[in-house]
Amino acid sequence: EFVLTGRHCTRRCDGDSVEGEAFGGPIFYGHAARSFNEAPDHPGNVYWYQAKQANKVFAMMDGKQRKIALLGKSREEEGTKTVALSGKKDGLPGIPMSELSSDQQGQVRKTMADLLAMFREKDAKEALKMVDAGGFEHLHLAFFKNHDVGNDKVWDVWQIEGPNCLWFFRGDPHVHAWVNIKRPA
Repeated sequence: EFVLTGRHCTRRCDGDSVEGEAFGGPIFYGHAARSFNEAPDHPGNVYWYQAKQANKVFAMMDGKQRKIALLGKSREEEGTKTVALSGKKDGLPGIPMSELSSDQQGQVRKTMADLLAMFREKDAKEALKMVDAGGFEHLHLAFFKNHDVGNDKVWDVWQIEGPNCLWFFRGDPHVHAWVNIKRPA
């Protein structure tokens, strides 16, 4: 196992060091590119492309879907509790995949693939396999109004959550992201 950690990073090349947990357990990453409080388009931020991908899904939604997906306030930051898995399939924040069309679900899958592209291919495949085993159809996608940097309606804070997966992306005041993916119980 190799672990790199710092103010904005916890990364593991885990070599399957923890059975049933992607990346050896919950991870955190982030980037403050040019300043602590980034501009709405987050210039120079190496992870901002991830939010742009998620926002493509939002752009594909109709008004009814957007009402379900767009929520007021995001979760609080609480260390590893930030990405504690609930194990729930229903009642999660945001819009369930079952409410999205096949092309919208395809964009969610593309977003997930892009989120995982920064990891070793073996680890990315393992993580997606775990998500699928928990049921892609049980994932919920949520965007949050309370952190809209620049009030431009490009949602800086969003999450994908399912019974065994939570990817929480907070782009205010700069990018922080928490990830926890496990094999379903």
